Amino acid sequence: MRNLYIVLFCFFLGATFTALFAPGIVSWYFDPPTSIGVSCKEAVSWGINAYQKMVFIGGVFGLLGGVVMAFVLRRKKTVVAV
Repeated sequence: MRNLYIVLFCFFLGATFTALFAPGIVSWYFDPPTSIGVSCKEAVSWGINAYQKMVFIGGVFGLLGGVVMAFVLRRKKTVVAV
């Protein structure tokens, strides 16, 4: 159960950090593939889709990091010879 909590914590931590930093990264790294005229619906739609992908990727990285941490930090059970 402890491993599940570690994995879920890292998942939400990764998603939170991605949600904080993804809009800046998207606006810095990518240019929208559409020209922005009077209507910017296509550009906003593209930006939101890119943001959602970044949040998902950050959550997956956090999840994988949590799995790794769960295996590294798990307690080793001692075997008692009787």
